Amino acid sequence: MRLLFLSAALAFATAGCATSGGFDKLYPGMSSREVVDAMGHGPTRAQEFPDQSTAWYYGEDRCVLMREDKVVSKATSEDNTSVDTPIVSVRDTSRALCAPEGYAGKEKREQEIDTPFGTYRGNIDPSAAVKKVKGFVTGKDEQAPEKSEQATTPAP
Repeated sequence: MRLLFLSAALAFATAGCATSGGFDKLYPGMSSREVVDAMGHGPTRAQEFPDQSTAWYYGEDRCVLMREDKVVSKATSEDNTSVDTPIVSVRDTSRALCAPEGYAGKEKREQEIDTPFGTYRGNIDPSAAVKKVKGFVTGKDEQAPEKSEQATTPAP
């Protein structure tokens, strides 16, 4: 029986490692054909830039920046924080972003909270959550402070 569980665990671990495909084998200078061959398929989506660069995305977690049919760079999603407790687990992930130099791309972050009541995914703004909790506890919505009128001329 233990051998069955050990075999199943080993199979899942091996399958998990195989999901990156040939992404680890990609390097700058590879042609687009070599990228497709290494990955086993083309990108799931692409984003073009005015400088003739193209970002190829493989899911949400991996991307390759191509220019003139050659790999320029690659990126993967990164876990910034992770909290695992028996009751709740929280993960904050920066999604893979490929953009040529000089093009400021907006970083896409996603949080995932696993609780006994379900899993919540999305972009959770911590300051908004704090305000909401304060409003729930006090029974009031937090109001923005009012601006005070200032004199335009000095008083005599």
